[in-house]
Amino acid sequence: MVKFPQKVLILTAACIALCAANAFAQNTPVMPPNPPDTFPAVIRPEFGAAETTERSVAVDPSVNIKLCVGEGELKINGWSRSEVRLFVKDGNAASVKVLESNGDGGRPNWIMIRRAPRPGDPAGLGSECISGESIALDVPTGAVLDIRGRKADVTVDSVQKVVMKNVEGNIVLRNISGGITAATFQGDITAQDSSGPISLESSTGNILAYGISSKQIGEAFRAKTTSGAISLQKIANRQIEANSISGSVTYAGDFAGGGLYNFKTSNGSIELKIPETSSATFKASYGFGSFNSQIPLKILYQEEDPPVRSLGATSGTGEANVVLTTNSGSVVITKVEN
Repeated sequence: MVKFPQKVLILTAACIALCAANAFAQNTPVMPPNPPDTFPAVIRPEFGAAETTERSVAVDPSVNIKLCVGEGELKINGWSRSEVRLFVKDGNAASVKVLESNGDGGRPNWIMIRRAPRPGDPAGLGSECISGESIALDVPTGAVLDIRGRKADVTVDSVQKVVMKNVEGNIVLRNISGGITAATFQGDITAQDSSGPISLESSTGNILAYGISSKQIGEAFRAKTTSGAISLQKIANRQIEANSISGSVTYAGDFAGGGLYNFKTSNGSIELKIPETSSATFKASYGFGSFNSQIPLKILYQEEDPPVRSLGATSGTGEANVVLTTNSGSVVITKVEN
């Protein structure tokens, strides 16, 4: 029997143990480390280095404000101060540029809110649109807003006038006293408790208007969507046009004497929810659809040969003029209480 020195035996045992450990490690999957409890904020490239911006400037009470939003949620609120205050959260740096000042005290009456120039930007080049997780503006209630957006949900409350064009995103406008022109390519538009001439347009989206009035005779209300529904309630303007290519049109309210009302859809229904005492002359064309009324009508003429189906009728003394047109859909007049 061969005897090995004790030192050799110890080294041999250590080697065997090490080899076994290596073999076990090769057959055991490596587990990833536990994720951290918090993650760093992901900054979208178009924002640049994300930061929070606060700016304020004293302005004329009826200041004109020009603004472009690249991406983000924009909220604008009117207040009683002659001051514009800007807050951008987690976005690119923003600045206020004075375009014109008045002669009374030199306060700005036309300003632009834009992305602050970054180091290396060529002079006069680069986008002026600001982006951020959220963008908030406090402006005088007499302010006039000119807003452009690429991808933004916009809410404006309590200002004088709004002109808004958006590529993508919803638009909500409340308490606009001097008129609205709003358009979005993809998104819904809501206008509430506002007055003046109003034009709302969406390519793909619904339009809702409630509590609209006019300040001067002849101010029109117009709503148009290519693919979406139009819902109008308590619209006091005497001239109303609502046009949907593919979607329903609903009007709830009464008709003003001498008013002009035109409701049209190529593929959808038209519903009027009016009091039985309404006084209007109706001219309806409903192609391959149908016509039904819950209020008594005096029929002036009726044609029932598709695709030319039409009807003329009056309720009351026929003071308002109402034109209803659908190529494929029903026309329904529903009676409601005054």
